[in-house]
Amino acid sequence: MRLKKHRYLKIELWVLVFVVCILVVKSAIMDIDSVKAGVLKQVVKIDRDNVEAYRFLVAHYDHLNDFEKAAKFQKQLVQIEPNEPTTWKNLGDEYASGGHYEEAIMAYNKAAQLDPNWPWPQICLAFTYQDLGRYEEAIEAYKQVIKLSPNVVGLLLIGQAYSKMGRYEEAVDAYKQVVNAEPNRAQAYYNLGELYLKMGNKDSALEEYKILKTLDEGLANKLSNLIYK
Repeated sequence: MRLKKHRYLKIELWVLVFVVCILVVKSAIMDIDSVKAGVLKQVVKIDRDNVEAYRFLVAHYDHLNDFEKAAKFQKQLVQIEPNEPTTWKNLGDEYASGGHYEEAIMAYNKAAQLDPNWPWPQICLAFTYQDLGRYEEAIEAYKQVIKLSPNVVGLLLIGQAYSKMGRYEEAVDAYKQVVNAEPNRAQAYYNLGELYLKMGNKDSALEEYKILKTLDEGLANKLSNLIYK
């Protein structure tokens, strides 16, 4: 019995040593990154066009959730690559992460201007406008996304924006376009059912529930709870 207990203690000791080793290695990596960031901050004072150094610094401060510093170094990249849409879009991301939404909108618009055929700046604009409650502008951005990259996700997002504005008929129209294009898109049926309930149309919500039962039991149960609460 004592031998068995000793064996368990030995195993637990090895597990503890293993965990400590992982924590030490992780700590060392974090220290190395911090040291590297410190060195590169000195490097860019001398070599102001060192793109890779700025990119590391942006990623480093992103990892630390220090978006102010990340944006500072991303702005330096914009000065080096003023005609690169990705660089402007990334600057917009830093501003948005830091809560500087107007600056983010400016950067996303610049990215869209530099590459009118790239949908990502419009997607980011739409999300930013929606976060600000500026749903009309969000809808216009989503429409641009659909023009550049036709897909039902844009229509789902437009429907959500219309719903938040209380424009239920237009939201219903957007979701119907989704199910016409992709009859198995379960989320659209759920959204329709939820909308019909907001409009006081329980029968139509039940029809969506019947379809949803064949596609996604989890969403169907969720809609059922709304119908019968």
